[in-house]
Amino acid sequence: MKSIRRQLTFSLVLGFVLLLGFGSLAVYFLTRAELVRAFDAGLQAKALALIALTSRDQGSLGIEDLPPDFQNSAGTEFFQLWRSDGSIAQRSRSLGNAKLPCRFGTMAKPLYWDLDLPRDGDGRAIGLEFSPGVDNDDDAGQSAPTGNAIIVVAADSRSLSQTLTILAAMLTATGVLSLLAIVPLVRISLRRGHAPLEKLARQAAGITANSLQTRFPVSQMPRELQPITTRLNDLLDRLEAAFERERRFSADLAHELRTPLAELRTHAEVEIKWGAAEEARKHQETLGIALQMEAMVTRLLEMARGEQGHLQLQLQPVHPARLLEEVWGSLARQAGQKQLDVHVAVSPDAMIDTDATLLRSILANLLSNAVEYTPAGGRIDIDWHLKAGKLTVSNTVSDLSADDVTHLFERLWRKDKSRTGNAHYGLGLSVSRTFAGLLGWSLTAHLREPETLTMVLMPYKTGAPR
Repeated sequence: MKSIRRQLTFSLVLGFVLLLGFGSLAVYFLTRAELVRAFDAGLQAKALALIALTSRDQGSLGIEDLPPDFQNSAGTEFFQLWRSDGSIAQRSRSLGNAKLPCRFGTMAKPLYWDLDLPRDGDGRAIGLEFSPGVDNDDDAGQSAPTGNAIIVVAADSRSLSQTLTILAAMLTATGVLSLLAIVPLVRISLRRGHAPLEKLARQAAGITANSLQTRFPVSQMPRELQPITTRLNDLLDRLEAAFERERRFSADLAHELRTPLAELRTHAEVEIKWGAAEEARKHQETLGIALQMEAMVTRLLEMARGEQGHLQLQLQPVHPARLLEEVWGSLARQAGQKQLDVHVAVSPDAMIDTDATLLRSILANLLSNAVEYTPAGGRIDIDWHLKAGKLTVSNTVSDLSADDVTHLFERLWRKDKSRTGNAHYGLGLSVSRTFAGLLGWSLTAHLREPETLTMVLMPYKTGAPR
């Protein structure tokens, strides 16, 4: 796996190298251009000085009163003067037997170039074509000039080259030293910048199932890490709630199973102690307890399979009216004994595509809960709104609060804290919501006045009426 710190280090160092390199090159070439411009300006000044000293005297072209730098045979400054016909009129003693190339520009646009000077020296030259002045009055009165002259002035540029070499060396050394300093500075900066992230990782590594109440200090984190820590705190909230539900479920399950197991053990001990006088009745009670435990385990297995997605849906056309009639058949006697006022509103010809087995289980749980918990003489309304695509089961309740409604779909939750009933285990609604989710439906509960609980089963993916 790639390291973010290594990538950032490489990118930052590469960026510094490029910036430093381009900056050094820019400084070098700008300085070089300025130094060369200053050197050329000096050459031009010397050439103009020699041109000012150049004159024609009775047809002879020459420079009088040469500056001392051009008269020394070992000097580092050179010049050569040509007549208009290309013949050499005059040259400096410093040239010795060497010659300067006859290259020139105009007075408005002089020509500059680099060349090898006598005695193997690096030099730079300027060439100009100009019109020399007339020094004799007789020549000055002549009507036709004798033509232009050409002068080339050169000077030793080794000092300029040495200056540029020193500049390049200084820039290179500065770049190397800066690079050597940049690498550790970048690594130190990144280490300090990643310190909060490493601290966050250490805090996260220290969180266990027993410390899910821990929360990360969002306000103390850098701004870039605050969204991450907020999401982590939200995740810890959900994990803590999930673990709490699992702990409560385990405790409730142990409580639920302990009672039938204790009764089963008691009956077994009584049968062993008192013989076979009431053997048939005791065996029947034992069978009832076993059936109760089997039903509870079956519900738990159904819920587990549903939550894990192991149930295969078998969609087929289903008549809601017929299915409701079949489910209600097993509950009608109990509803009659409690003198419940039952109203059913569903079209007998309506049909939906769904899994009949899962829908039957959902309906059985909803209707059995309604019959079980509706007080004697209460009312139950079963309405299948085919246009809206939802089923509502409403029943009157006597001791259910709004806070209780939030716990209705929790596993093993029952309003009766003593858990003395044998018909319901607090699993029916949990199983129903799981099955509803598999069908692509939602199952919700609402408490409205006057003391009426309404369960709403609404399809949002499949199972819409047709």
